Amino acid sequence: MFQSVTQRVTRAIETLLPTTTADAGCTPDSWMEYKEMGGTCFGRTCSLNGACVTHCGAWYSYSQNYC
Repeated sequence: MFQSVTQRVTRAIETLLPTTTADAGCTPDSWMEYKEMGGTCFGRTCSLNGACVTHCGAWYSYSQNYC
């Protein structure tokens, strides 16, 4: 008896309230990306924010022997 009442109340609440889900989010992190073009090494800093979106800065040149 108690279980059927609980199930009815649970179904009524689920009908009245919208279903929500929580996103896990990402741990903020940063790293460097490197590429070599025409004998010159380029690098940029990238980061991942809590919403799991990657942002990277502009490419800038390093010395040739850094890559």
